[in-house]
Amino acid sequence: MMTQKYRLTSAAALLVSLSLAGGSAFAAPSLGVGAAIGNPSMTVIDLTPDDGQAAGYRFHDTASSRLDASITAPAASWKQTESASSATFELIGATALYGSSTSVSSSGLWGNLRTDIQLDDSVGNRGAGSGNVTQTMNVLVAAHTQLVFSAYGEVSINNSAGASLGNAVATVYFGGEYWVRGMQQGAGWNDSGVRGETFSMSYVNNTNTEQYVYLYMNTLTRAVYQASSPVPEPATYAMFGLGALMVGALARRQRRQQRAP
Repeated sequence: MMTQKYRLTSAAALLVSLSLAGGSAFAAPSLGVGAAIGNPSMTVIDLTPDDGQAAGYRFHDTASSRLDASITAPAASWKQTESASSATFELIGATALYGSSTSVSSSGLWGNLRTDIQLDDSVGNRGAGSGNVTQTMNVLVAAHTQLVFSAYGEVSINNSAGASLGNAVATVYFGGEYWVRGMQQGAGWNDSGVRGETFSMSYVNNTNTEQYVYLYMNTLTRAVYQASSPVPEPATYAMFGLGALMVGALARRQRRQQRAP
């Protein structure tokens, strides 16, 4: 029985090295931007529990929700805007697509807002996306009531595209208080990762009558993908170096075998 041995030549080793490095060098760049507000709750505190009047709140029927999503790359653009007026919100959403890039804006029940953008090289050399959700409502607060609004807000940017711009902002206004979180990429800013936290805001009605308080919530995302000249990543240099070492080692081994008697 014969056993055949296959020798990895210098050329083959170089090809292996280049293919390994190329997997890292030519990965499709992308830009992801997101903003969300969720897990809303209202806590009622009775400021005069012994006066015989119940503390509480209710939503006015002028509550509304507005949203849009769009992608322009390079000529195709789509957006959708819807609104709802009721004490609770019906699920509404908008999605824009261009190749494998997406922009999604969605709004569920009150206090649940989300926008996400994912742009990659399917938009060509340059493309832009946006997402925006706004909810507004008047809340009627009973006399001698403290009302606390709590929610979770989050913004994020994930940029592997290089030459790209993006921002994400989540904003809540309630009873004269603001909560805002934002991130920005480009123009001197280089934010990345995820920033999220649970927050609360309160309104106090110390009067003897029902009072209106305004609740405003918004998630906003903007992103611009712009292709840049490809620059090898550190992993790419490592792969090239490994291939060079393999080639050198095989060449020395072959020279020793040729000199051997």
